[in-house]
Amino acid sequence: MKESINHLLAGLVVAALAAGCGASRPKVSTLIKQLQHGDSAVKVRAAKTLAGLAPQAAPALPALLNMFRDSRRPVQDAAARAIGATGEEGVRAFASALSDRDSWVRCRAAEALGELGPNAAAAVPALAHALSDHDFCVSGKASGALGRVGDAAVPALLESLKDGNAAVRRLAADAIAHMGPAVQRRAAEELLPALRSVDAFERGEATLRLAAMGKAAMPVFLDLLWDKDPDLRHKAVDGLAEIGDTSPVVIDALAGLFKDPERTLQLRAAVVLGKFGQKDPSVVARLAPLLRAPDPDTRRGAIQAIGKMGTAAAGSLDTLVAIMNDEADPLREEAAEALTAMGTTLSLRAAEGYTRKAYQKQKTEEAKNPPERK
Repeated sequence: MKESINHLLAGLVVAALAAGCGASRPKVSTLIKQLQHGDSAVKVRAAKTLAGLAPQAAPALPALLNMFRDSRRPVQDAAARAIGATGEEGVRAFASALSDRDSWVRCRAAEALGELGPNAAAAVPALAHALSDHDFCVSGKASGALGRVGDAAVPALLESLKDGNAAVRRLAADAIAHMGPAVQRRAAEELLPALRSVDAFERGEATLRLAAMGKAAMPVFLDLLWDKDPDLRHKAVDGLAEIGDTSPVVIDALAGLFKDPERTLQLRAAVVLGKFGQKDPSVVARLAPLLRAPDPDTRRGAIQAIGKMGTAAAGSLDTLVAIMNDEADPLREEAAEALTAMGTTLSLRAAEGYTRKAYQKQKTEEAKNPPERK
């Protein structure tokens, strides 16, 4: 009953103020006083009025920030809308709230900046700093806000991608991942000069920063697989390995390296595909047909990759055994090694049988043609 009377009185106060001002809106100074009223209904109505005043409400920002710290969500929401309506000054106010002692206030400030989208560009430095906040709500909302800011946030996010904290790198990558494809591509391409640097350390760092961007960086790495520089091709494989995407376009591109003139790159591609295949059965299915490819380098790479998949590639056992037992096939040894690496009971038995036959054949040849004694 008492609460109802208070609300009624509060309504009368607001009505009286409105009547006193005639058809005009209350003065900002009057509304500021109302923001400090003990009744939440009065505070919310005042904040809504200030939101309609847009930039003219800037003098109320200190009081609105205090109201924003209120634990009651309706009160906080009304303050947030009013602060956001003041434009650049409101953005700076939210940015300052990112350093508030209360983690809930910081979280709500980051969320409010995210709702402003590109208009929150002035808060990018504060949001980037908030990626390292110990409260996951704050850091997560900051990442989302940076993603919504768009282009203006890219330089700060690229810098965050080389942070020593893995969580910060992941959140920065998440932010870029939520931007449009065009922005993602530009962000990735900004790292290309560093990736082409003559300095090995700078190249390695650029690779890690690109890889931290996740799928957004995949087009860049896929393009680099065909670069004239062998080291860049290696970096591209390393980047794709770090991202870990096993979509067909990635698998086919890596399999294409089985014909690369650099033998070390062929082996690296096989190792990466082998690791992918351990986790994703679709990789095995995509590479299995290459075991019968006409090109020997492609076949060799496929045999090595499937062997490195371990027990996940057990379905290719019969094909590998057939290659191993074909005396006219120059890749018999690679097939035997792959069967050994596969590690199943049947594959190990087959590889052991091949080794035993090879050993017996060697002994027979030595018996027929004993080495000459000096």
